Amino acid sequence: MLKPLAALAALAAVSAPAALACSCLPCDSQRPLLESEYTAGAFVGELMSVRKPASGNFPAETEDGFEYPRELIYLFKVTRSLKGDMPEYVMVRSASSSAACGVTFSFESLNAVAVSHDEAGRFHAGSCSQMCWGAEPNHGLITEDMMQTWRGPVASKE
Repeated sequence: MLKPLAALAALAAVSAPAALACSCLPCDSQRPLLESEYTAGAFVGELMSVRKPASGNFPAETEDGFEYPRELIYLFKVTRSLKGDMPEYVMVRSASSSAACGVTFSFESLNAVAVSHDEAGRFHAGSCSQMCWGAEPNHGLITEDMMQTWRGPVASKE
């Protein structure tokens, strides 16, 4: 009985680092973004600024000798609200590392953003929701004027 338990413990130890990587369900197996209970709000917005939280609240982490904050705060000006009562300006938090499901937004184009919120009411964005904008159930959310400015998987290739 001890040998199978030892083998199971060894397998868990070997696979533990993989659990730290960002892993998402396929978009076609999820509910559409606007219907999902995990999406508190969705909007199209212009990225105004990016900053790291106060260092006292969120200590930095070090990876390969480079220090980075655990998360970043993005400030958007909302140009079109798609779900929820989105204010004119929205702060969205996201992990600073893609390995932790962090999202990178663009200053050069409009951004389609799906957010959840925490217990304190702060908005958060993760790559699992963001990658689903181009999925079939969400195609209706991408309008022609967005496609000209938002470079997503359904944008026309010229």
